Amino acid sequence: MHLLVLCWCLLCHLTALYKGAVGVITGVFKITRIFEIGGKIMSKVFISTRYCKTGKPVGGGFTEYISKRDRVDKTINTRYRSDVFTQYAAERPGVVKMGEHGLFGQEDYVNLHKASQEIYHHKGIVWEEIISLRQTDAERLGYDTPDAWRNLLRSKQFEIASYHRIPAENMKWYAAFHKEEGHYHVHFLVYNKEPGGEFLCERDYFRYKDSLTKTIFKDEMKQLYDERQSLRDKIVESVKEKVSEFSANVGQAPDEFVDAFYELKLSLAGYTGKKNYQFLSREQKDKVDAVVKVVCKDDNLQELYRQWCQLQLANQRYYRKHPEKSFDALEKNKNFEKRLQNAVLKTALKEN
Repeated sequence: MHLLVLCWCLLCHLTALYKGAVGVITGVFKITRIFEIGGKIMSKVFISTRYCKTGKPVGGGFTEYISKRDRVDKTINTRYRSDVFTQYAAERPGVVKMGEHGLFGQEDYVNLHKASQEIYHHKGIVWEEIISLRQTDAERLGYDTPDAWRNLLRSKQFEIASYHRIPAENMKWYAAFHKEEGHYHVHFLVYNKEPGGEFLCERDYFRYKDSLTKTIFKDEMKQLYDERQSLRDKIVESVKEKVSEFSANVGQAPDEFVDAFYELKLSLAGYTGKKNYQFLSREQKDKVDAVVKVVCKDDNLQELYRQWCQLQLANQRYYRKHPEKSFDALEKNKNFEKRLQNAVLKTALKEN
């Protein structure tokens, strides 16, 4: 039965992919395709998501499957035997024994039978999602236990609810951690206890992935960010120094710079406005841009920019499987453009 459920879900999912549309309706299923849009799949965190129109297709059978299948970690429930199980077993007849399954959720102990019935009888959308990490990343960062995943999902549950347009107080979720060779992952079931209005759009899907990525890889991304910012500041300072150096030693400056800088200084003669590029006339802006373009040809600046691009590429790999491998010229890069323009403008005004 479990195999039939999974095969049928896969068949419907492939149909949705083939038709190339989100929300293809097949029989009683309403399945969204995996968002693999424009090659922007995260290489570090991967989320496969689809949903069923009713809870039945992923209900009793699927809930038990993900909580009992091979390689699922079942220790998550055994550790609550002493302080929860006695009272729970006494008050709720037919409770599933501790240690027989790996399902976890918002509560410390999950009754598998109750959870299965809740999902089976739910009348609204039930998202069946898989959140996956490479095995090496999961082991290196400590996401190789159900505790770690439960803590992560609990810390993010209200955020995840907002991405699915579910009121925080009405969100319900269950998950099971699987140690699949090569990629450790959780099966994550999410639904609204009071159905109505919930949906997951493309934009929020990527926000969802970005949020998990930034949390899971927080420390190493912070280091990468700091290195990038340091290089960016160094490039801006180097541009200021280069402009000052050329203007002070016109005889050793490239003719192209001398001409462009002279034109800029002439255009700024008598200027009393704010020392900010955005307040210049179109003609003055063009003169600033001409100087920036010349200065950015400097070999040392180009080497610093090459290093910055490598760090930017490393950062993009957290979010995309195939990141952009080419970048705009230094003077056109949005991370630098305004900073370089203002650096040149202020240096030119100081020279006037």
